[in-house]
Amino acid sequence: MTIRIVLTRLNAKRGVVAVLLLILAFGALLRLYALSAESFYFDEAYSVWAARHDIGWLFTISTQRIFPPLYYMLLHFWLLLGDSEFMVRLLSVALGLVSIAGIYLLAQQLFDEKVGLLSALLLAVSPLHLWYSQEARMYMLVLTLGLYSAYFLLLALRKGERWHWLAYVLSTAMAMNTHYFILFLAAFENAYVLYLLLRRRIPLSIWKQWLPSQVAIGLLSAVGLAGVFSEESSYWWGLLDTWHGAPTWRSLVGTMFTFSLGTQVGERLFYWTGLLLFGCCIVWSAIDFRQRRLSLSIDDGLVFCLLYLIVPIGLVFVVSQFRSFWVLRYLFPFLPPYCVLVARGISRMPGRALPALAIVAIVLASSWPVADIYRYEQKEAWRSAVQYIASQEKPGDYVFLVEEDVWLPFEHYYRGSLSYTGVSRAITDRDFLAARVGMVLSTHRRIWLILSHTSNFALKDYLRTSRYTQLESEKHFTGVEVDLFTIIH
Repeated sequence: MTIRIVLTRLNAKRGVVAVLLLILAFGALLRLYALSAESFYFDEAYSVWAARHDIGWLFTISTQRIFPPLYYMLLHFWLLLGDSEFMVRLLSVALGLVSIAGIYLLAQQLFDEKVGLLSALLLAVSPLHLWYSQEARMYMLVLTLGLYSAYFLLLALRKGERWHWLAYVLSTAMAMNTHYFILFLAAFENAYVLYLLLRRRIPLSIWKQWLPSQVAIGLLSAVGLAGVFSEESSYWWGLLDTWHGAPTWRSLVGTMFTFSLGTQVGERLFYWTGLLLFGCCIVWSAIDFRQRRLSLSIDDGLVFCLLYLIVPIGLVFVVSQFRSFWVLRYLFPFLPPYCVLVARGISRMPGRALPALAIVAIVLASSWPVADIYRYEQKEAWRSAVQYIASQEKPGDYVFLVEEDVWLPFEHYYRGSLSYTGVSRAITDRDFLAARVGMVLSTHRRIWLILSHTSNFALKDYLRTSRYTQLESEKHFTGVEVDLFTIIH
């Protein structure tokens, strides 16, 4: 009888592993498809540019600005494999798959195998997760590390093995060295430990492991967080506050919808239908159907997920009322508990038909925004813009770039010999612009004007109205405008 039970459990485990592998394979297909269809946009070009520096430079710059260095260090070595769009973004694809496996481990530990597999499926088809799995930025790395930080914390609190505490410290410190928003994850983890202590679910002696772990995380995170409080970073905080402003309850609702179906859906009916579908699943996660009457069922696993979601987002919301840094991509690391809550709700639905219907509805609803990710060009089309210039350029041409920082994606793709210079989007003084243009009038025949990341068209207006230049062509690419002016001698 004992042998039969063991064999049954082994067969069940093999079935779970097989399903998880299928989910991972499906997730990989979604993320590898059209991976290099679009060119790098500005932020991705910045990632590649930064990663090409030596490790010493990455450490130094992290103390001078908001620049946690771990992602760039990882990408530095990854670039040895190549710097094409496909190869660079492949790092995020790999991290995305690791996070799908991670959410299974976390949800299975919190609840059971069923919730673990459902959570993995939801993350695999998540349009928001897919988007950042195909982007050469640090957001997928910080989500993955934050997810494993939560998982190893749970293991450490439940089993107390030394290697669990060590894995928790290392994963959390690595996340801190990837993005400073992990500070809000640390707030959730401390809140959860406090909850367990107040409910007497763990002994007071836990402080002997908890306090040293927090000290170790702080020491290991010093490099990554040093730049957060630098003088140069204060300018960035001010920009974020100006650009985004204080969030409202609509911002919270919008974030929940984005967690559900991504950013690519604008239709109001679909918007509210998606919120209702996912919202009902989350409500169901706290309902117990084992009785003949409905009742609430709040267990430690549910509290863990709710704190994981509410504490970080709630803190960012409150702090942003005074100085805003409410940015969607910064909140992305807190997507996993949302998926686990939805999966938990589906698993608790009565019968078999209703859970199956909910899964089909979510997969079908996700397929629209996922298809839109592939269907429409959404990143800045620097590759096409530079190819156009390269096909039309002549000796004696000169290039002006507005905003000046867009030399990063321009230089990444441009292999020609034309000289170029940047002009800040903050400059509107006509005399200053006349002086900049006057420097090239006598030595060049044509001027290329590239506009991106700016609403300042002062330089274009000057060139259009100047008696020394004449607009020859104007071409628009996604996020990039390319104008050609002939110099009249």
